[in-house]
Amino acid sequence: MAIKQALFKKIKDFIKKKIEEEKYLPDEKIPTEMELCKIFNTSRPTVNKAISELVLEGIVVRFPRSGTFVTHKKAQSSILNLQNIANEVKNRGNIYTNELLYLKEIKANEQVAKVLNVVKDQKIFASKMIHKENNVPVRFDIRYIKPSLALKYIDQDFKNITPSEYLQKNCPVQKVENTIEAILVNEDIQKNLDITKYEPCLLISRIVISKEEISSYSKLYYPSSRYKLNSTFT
Repeated sequence: MAIKQALFKKIKDFIKKKIEEEKYLPDEKIPTEMELCKIFNTSRPTVNKAISELVLEGIVVRFPRSGTFVTHKKAQSSILNLQNIANEVKNRGNIYTNELLYLKEIKANEQVAKVLNVVKDQKIFASKMIHKENNVPVRFDIRYIKPSLALKYIDQDFKNITPSEYLQKNCPVQKVENTIEAILVNEDIQKNLDITKYEPCLLISRIVISKEEISSYSKLYYPSSRYKLNSTFT
């Protein structure tokens, strides 16, 4: 029994090492159970136990009749704080870039006006931006800003500061309301996030209150294959 225990761990370590050395890449199929049985001269239950533990640890994923594949390591973001996404990416040791798609003054439609607590057709600021990690899109933002609380938002190019960072500096956060849902997105967002129409996004709809009034309404789209959200409460 002790020998089998050591052997299944040896198989686990073998697969982990191959992944760390990038011999098995994300989404790539690893050897079958029968192939691993031959490599280690052992029984299928021993190999199965090793792979089952790797599945539980999130290192590989099994698909019936297709085999076992290396998983993607997803970036992680907290839903309870307003950490700047640029800092999140840099803290993971990766390169952050963004692409500002538009930044302009618009008339608030009925839905946005209701959220911002302004009258319909009142002039507000709106922006769209793609955030990238190692040049891969990881978030798509749509933001609606009340001009009275962030007058110079419209003048920013956001090359050296993100919209979130600018707003936190100029509109001290008093309260945040987050609504989270999984949705399929339209073609425009699919294109900007480089995902298929079948991949859902994690959407955070965020309302920020500053100086006793609503300052911004944001819709933050995370592609589910590249991101996970976490929270810790004490």
